[in-house]
Amino acid sequence: MATAKDFSKLGTIEGVAQFILVRNDGYVVSENFDDAVSLSSAIVTSGKYCDSLSDNLGGRRYIHLCVERSSGGNILIFSLGRYYLGIIKHPDSDPQQLADSILAFLKGLS
Repeated sequence: MATAKDFSKLGTIEGVAQFILVRNDGYVVSENFDDAVSLSSAIVTSGKYCDSLSDNLGGRRYIHLCVERSSGGNILIFSLGRYYLGIIKHPDSDPQQLADSILAFLKGLS
């Protein structure tokens, strides 16, 4: 079983500016973001909406959501069962390449 310490290694992945691991009730489990609490509810809410949309469309789950921001620091949100992972990418990194790196990291935790 992965621990919060395991998730702290997310900050070493190329393209990750900041990360927030949030339990589905909004509790911040692991982060490297000064104002993580202010973003945690948005991560949970968007993750739950995507889970619901996936269920309504007959899917098993959604892989990730990408919110594009004008700053280039897009937010990628991954559903991890009872948890949601929010990744704020570096503005100059490729979002799909970063998503692939995050998915590989997550598979390595299982």
